Amino acid sequence: MKKYRMFFIGISIFITGMLWAQTNVEVPVPNAVISALDTAELSAMTVKTEVRESEQEKELNVIRFGLDDEIIEMLDDFIKNETYYYLDEIYELFLRTKSISLREKIISYFTAAEDDRLSDYALEILEDPFDTRTSTVTLLFKYATTVDLKEAAPFARQLLENDHTEYFDSALSALAEIGSAEDAVFLAEYLDRDDLTIVQQQSVMKALGNLKAVETWDALVAITQDEDRNSFVRMYAAEAIGAMEKDESVPVLAELFESTDPNFRASVVKGLSHYPGNETAEAVIIEAVRDSHYKVRLEAVAAVKELQITAAIPYVVYRAKNDPESAVKYACYDTLGASGTAEGMDYLVSLMTEPNIGDTAKTKAAESIIKYGDTAAVNTVIALARETLADDKKKTLRYALGKLFASTENPAFAEICREYLQSQDVATAGTGLDIYAKNKFPSVTADVQAMADAEKESANRTKARKILDRD
Repeated sequence: MKKYRMFFIGISIFITGMLWAQTNVEVPVPNAVISALDTAELSAMTVKTEVRESEQEKELNVIRFGLDDEIIEMLDDFIKNETYYYLDEIYELFLRTKSISLREKIISYFTAAEDDRLSDYALEILEDPFDTRTSTVTLLFKYATTVDLKEAAPFARQLLENDHTEYFDSALSALAEIGSAEDAVFLAEYLDRDDLTIVQQQSVMKALGNLKAVETWDALVAITQDEDRNSFVRMYAAEAIGAMEKDESVPVLAELFESTDPNFRASVVKGLSHYPGNETAEAVIIEAVRDSHYKVRLEAVAAVKELQITAAIPYVVYRAKNDPESAVKYACYDTLGASGTAEGMDYLVSLMTEPNIGDTAKTKAAESIIKYGDTAAVNTVIALARETLADDKKKTLRYALGKLFASTENPAFAEICREYLQSQDVATAGTGLDIYAKNKFPSVTADVQAMADAEKESANRTKARKILDRD
């Protein structure tokens, strides 16, 4: 009942506020609303409103009158908490400040806010950046990328063309995001410059891959086949032609998979992961699942998941059982869960009762079951958690499974949440509160309330009160 009354008053105050904003006339809160509240509730709401108004006034005063360091500290906090209340006031501050540090922090703030009101300033500086601090130019290129300011692309290209190396990384990064097909052709030609370092060549190729411009396909295919090129440049080129999703890339990549370089083979598989239903691509990926190098197997298992290659599932199950690399095994668990096949899910479920595998492997398998499994499969994870609650030697697994429950909304977790809450182990009970905070089970609220009402002060009592207060 308390929640409904609070909801009713909240709606009424919202409507009252809207009327006031439109008419600038004082509109009283209806008596029926006031009478629906206990005096204590109304007082609490008034206090909260006054506190927030006081906080806002303090924040505005810092913006208006604060020291640069104070404003920078507050903006850092705003960015961290995604607080974007005072965009107009901060923009006005940007226009008048003479502090470079503060100006740069405001640029970062508007970048985080994805607000375009600095666009004109950004274009003005990026067109002629030479009298501006390099760090500011870098921030403005990042800003231009974030707000998709495509008008900045010609300025980025101009800096690259004219050998302004101090802007190389930021200009290239911007061009990779907001550049056109014409810019991609420019970069493909730019790659052949003799004065580029290997690292710069790799960066240019990454940018080309990001642009996915089919106009550069012929040039990039030639690079993939040039064994005199740096191996990483060739790798990124292979990924790039795959990302273009041109059918002509598949036979090229399939032939390149015969390379003796495992890193290159892994990039070939990544390139082929863009071709669902293509028999040639799928055949290479299945072969890659059993490659001798773990990096190739990892990329192949990811590709099986991406393309939903059902024919590869027996290979993935085998790798999940027998692969010598834990990273590959755990990647297989996720792919098997995502596959939607009975064979994949049955294997994961079998691990919940397998005594000879470690806690980490069980947790990884449980994660995949919770993410992709049906109710019956999820219940096997709950049953495993219940076993750990009865055995303090299994606390590590208990906590790990609890974290999984606390990261997912699922009504099936209500009873196991209560059992975690009822544990005498403080950390276990705290995990139960985390599960409740994510799911807000009505059937468990009384248990959390009892913890919040406990006479003895404790961390979990405080935690329970905070959770209930957020309700």
